[in-house]
Amino acid sequence: MRLFIASILLAASACSGNTVALDNCTSDDQCTLPGTRCDAASKRCVCKTSEACENGFFCNTSGVCQLQTGCVENADCASEPGTFCDLQTGICLPGPAIQATNACGLATHCAPGFVCRGVACAPGCFDDGDCALGDACIDGSCDSRENVCSVDEFCGYRERCVNNECKTDRRGPYCRGCSQPTALNPTPCDDARNFCLVNSLESGGFAQFCGVDCALGQPCPNGYQCNGVVILTRDTCFNTATCQCSRPPVFATATCTVAVACDPRKPNGDPDTTAPGCTYEGHPNCNGGTAGGPATCFVGRGVTNGSCTCAADTDCAAGAVCTSGLCCGGTVTSDRECAFGENRVSGFCTCATDDDCPRDSCDGSRGTCAISGKPCTTGGNECGAIACVDGGCLIGQNCAPLEGLACSVVGGGR
Repeated sequence: MRLFIASILLAASACSGNTVALDNCTSDDQCTLPGTRCDAASKRCVCKTSEACENGFFCNTSGVCQLQTGCVENADCASEPGTFCDLQTGICLPGPAIQATNACGLATHCAPGFVCRGVACAPGCFDDGDCALGDACIDGSCDSRENVCSVDEFCGYRERCVNNECKTDRRGPYCRGCSQPTALNPTPCDDARNFCLVNSLESGGFAQFCGVDCALGQPCPNGYQCNGVVILTRDTCFNTATCQCSRPPVFATATCTVAVACDPRKPNGDPDTTAPGCTYEGHPNCNGGTAGGPATCFVGRGVTNGSCTCAADTDCAAGAVCTSGLCCGGTVTSDRECAFGENRVSGFCTCATDDDCPRDSCDGSRGTCAISGKPCTTGGNECGAIACVDGGCLIGQNCAPLEGLACSVVGGGR
């Protein structure tokens, strides 16, 4: 059998400024040809994978590019019943590839609970992937006992893997129903840094649920992840222009009229008692007599006459600019928006800078910051500015259900 040594292939690149002499390497990163490594004993760059070899050769376990003369797939061993193809050597080895005690060349030749040691499968594991589904690799052996684990994912929801045993995490009221803090109940979730979060994923169950503090790197149990808790600014709004204009924005100069007095309705058809009026998109009075244009007609509750939104600066009075449908005569901050809750016609403005967020202060009666819940002392500087992050004011971090999961799935209570 002809041998083809990897170092011969490297000779062509040895003149490169990034390649050391073939007999002088000390680490793998000095062997720059793809698929090569540094052999510590010989201090030479040899092959690590077949990528370093010419076509028709493979990299054997000695770091030598060897001529591929034998099988390349199991079908090549059809003439030798009861054998399979060892891709590392190109030799048909005895025993079906899925049996536990057969000869092997790769870990995949062995059954779950066995690994390839030398040229034969032997009981044991290097990681969970070597074991049957649901079994954990503990100290080199597959363990199928109940509640035994290697990582949290082996455990049930709201459990953590502690010393290879699944245990319920009792650090806080995960997913317990709650209401926002009040003077009589300032910590509805037992700790000032456990926030009462909005349940936006499911219509049944609690409208709000408790998160559990993870701001200092505390691990979350299985089924939960650590997320930032954000609030919006205290600036109320009915449209985005209210948040973007430093002065109260106004409608365009054009007016509009509808046939029937405005009677605001929710998307489901029920009366909307909180809506200030009705909007009529693409109204012809607001779009040069043509229906379907970009401007909208807004009519107050109980009347038929209204005002048009703007589509361009020319729709506004001199000196004003059109921003988000309204005319602004002041400074425009384009990266603020009006965020609405579901089925709500009013909302709160997002933030653009830290100055848009409320400032925190120390509640001396509780010894915690009033908004973020961090410990504080009266007269100290533990509270203060709250950071604006991606449009929201970041007040902490809590464990909450993983994306796509809900409290009804991962469990709650204490």
